[in-house]
Amino acid sequence: MKTIMFMSIILMMMSHPMMMLMSIMLLTLFLSLMFYYSSQLSIISMIMILLILGGMLIIFMYMVSLCPNKKIIMNKSSMIMGLIILMTSSNFILMKFEISNFIKMYSNNSMNLLLLMMMYLIVSLMVVMKISNSNQAPMKMI
Repeated sequence: MKTIMFMSIILMMMSHPMMMLMSIMLLTLFLSLMFYYSSQLSIISMIMILLILGGMLIIFMYMVSLCPNKKIIMNKSSMIMGLIILMTSSNFILMKFEISNFIKMYSNNSMNLLLLMMMYLIVSLMVVMKISNSNQAPMKMI
């Protein structure tokens, strides 16, 4: 869980949309690996990768097309703080996956919320695709 918190903090420190995209992609890949190790079902992690990364790629493509081309400036203080957090965490790399925390997510009480989130992601992905295919959309057509 420390890794997820660390990657989320790194995401909040980013200022350029492309760096945010790379951070979200790494976070999603890490979460899908954790789901795979906890449940031994690859279909759930594959659905999560496809939905979240597909939606995020479309949204960030839209954002990048609207913002001007600007150079990615690396914030040295945030990089140093990230390294300090990484070094102070004793079991950051050798983290054990706690299966009980992930089993709670798939319990009957929270299954409706999980299905609602999946449906929301699918619908939002379809809406963004419909908007981006419109001739009046601000996004440049390739």
